[in-house]
Amino acid sequence: MTGREEILALKKTVGEPDLAARRSAEEALAAVGPEAVPEIVRALGEAPATMRWYLARAIARMGLPAFDRVIEAIRSSDDPEVQRYLTASIASFGEAVIPFLVRLLADDDVAVRGAAALSLCRIGEPAIPALKEASLGDDPFLRTSAELVLFRMGEEGIMTLFSEDGE
Repeated sequence: MTGREEILALKKTVGEPDLAARRSAEEALAAVGPEAVPEIVRALGEAPATMRWYLARAIARMGLPAFDRVIEAIRSSDDPEVQRYLTASIASFGEAVIPFLVRLLADDDVAVRGAAALSLCRIGEPAIPALKEASLGDDPFLRTSAELVLFRMGEEGIMTLFSEDGE
């Protein structure tokens, strides 16, 4: 079986009623790595919600190596549901993506900016120092975007904006 055939077979198995088969296919798709992202994104556009969840988790398990492909998929998708699942996936990458996400707050693509903002909010407290730094930077657009994300984070983020040391 070729790489693409394997990915297609695993993608199909994620939709099976057997929970163990779904989980196994999710793990196997994650093990294929970032090269599976385009096929997973295609499936996200066609799949029912339960299948989408497993597909998004497969991407989340890939971690940082899949980041660029996921951002490109958000950029090229016009389906808000696909973008939502992809955003959840990149937020699951955790603290390692914070610097990349902060830079994307100034991206030309509104969907990418939104995904970055939501992902940073989901990552939460570990993102606050990088957002505070961006809110003090020279780029007015990035500065405003970082401030908005800090406001969206609630009291902890807002207090960071109005104090010298974040306390």
